[in-house]
Amino acid sequence: MRRLAVLALVLLAGMASASARGGVAQECTGCHTSQRTEPQTRFANGLGRWNDSQCYGCHAEINDVARKRQKREPDPRYFAVPVREEKLAHLAATPLSYMNAPELLEEPGHAVPRISARGLAAFLKRPSTLSQKEGSRAPRMMAYPALRPGDVQDIAALLAVRLPAKEAPLARLAPHERPVADALWKARCAACHAGPRPLSGRDGVSLGLYTPEWTYEYCREPSPHAREGRQMPEVPLTLDEAKLLHRLFDAQRREKERELDARVTGLAVKQAAAPGPVPPTMLAYLWGPFFRDATCVHCHATSPRAASAFTADAQGLKAYLKKKSGEEFWRRLETRALEAEHGLVAASPGMPMAGVELPSELRALVARWVVDGCKDTEGKSWCRR
Repeated sequence: MRRLAVLALVLLAGMASASARGGVAQECTGCHTSQRTEPQTRFANGLGRWNDSQCYGCHAEINDVARKRQKREPDPRYFAVPVREEKLAHLAATPLSYMNAPELLEEPGHAVPRISARGLAAFLKRPSTLSQKEGSRAPRMMAYPALRPGDVQDIAALLAVRLPAKEAPLARLAPHERPVADALWKARCAACHAGPRPLSGRDGVSLGLYTPEWTYEYCREPSPHAREGRQMPEVPLTLDEAKLLHRLFDAQRREKERELDARVTGLAVKQAAAPGPVPPTMLAYLWGPFFRDATCVHCHATSPRAASAFTADAQGLKAYLKKKSGEEFWRRLETRALEAEHGLVAASPGMPMAGVELPSELRALVARWVVDGCKDTEGKSWCRR
């Protein structure tokens, strides 16, 4: 009996460990697999019932309803969508996030792996901007700061990403190598991949997601990896040069992470606060419609992982202010604006994660609300500071 009890404990521990390992990977199914457009069921009016991980399908359907509403096309789903009329009008021109998420991360049939295990881990911990569309450069990918090596393997297996069999750590650039790498970058890449708004949408930090071998192959014309509609010209590049560039990409990520984190550390709520008292209408807004307008409810009222950190309602805000602080609440919102400037997620991610930063005027009012004590509509203060 004792042996059976021990065996049972071992099996239970193994099951718990396996469940934990698959937890992060499971969140990927809603955006990067064929399941992303398949709701669990549909209501009688046609609206889908989506689970917590199916962000893509849920957002795609709401965006579709918004477009049809703008065109005055009959759609029975309109009456069941939990979105206000003015928000639907906004979504018709500015769709909800995740719409640029590719279903396939790696095209099948190619001999050279596209995604680097090292690059994937860095990207998932602190995503960078990949889209070349106009608008905010805030990365539209969920961040996983506590990602473990096993999570990367689970995600790769789930999404059919063929990670390199052996990937040695990138050697840091020696002082004499940096000028050579910088000159190569400037001559071959910077025209499309440098600056505050890169023409291609992807800077050196984002290019570090890929393998040097794939970069070398992709720069050729015609490239065996080019997709339909490719706009990138042929770039003469040797494999050794590609490897040198990827060491530069690694250095650029470290440098930009330090720069962003230094700016986050320097944030000061009193300096950012709007002048004068917070209007009563703003207090009512912060304790009510704000949670939906700021898209907090998209994660913090559905995803167990997000809801465990913050519940998107008045009671959840009170609990957060007591456990954390009003300054921390404001700091997460302000951090998102800095992430949009840098096209990179901070060590402590900003909010709304994977969404567009809130308007500066609203953030300044939140700062004033924090400085004045995080008062509710009845004048009670909830801030720790």
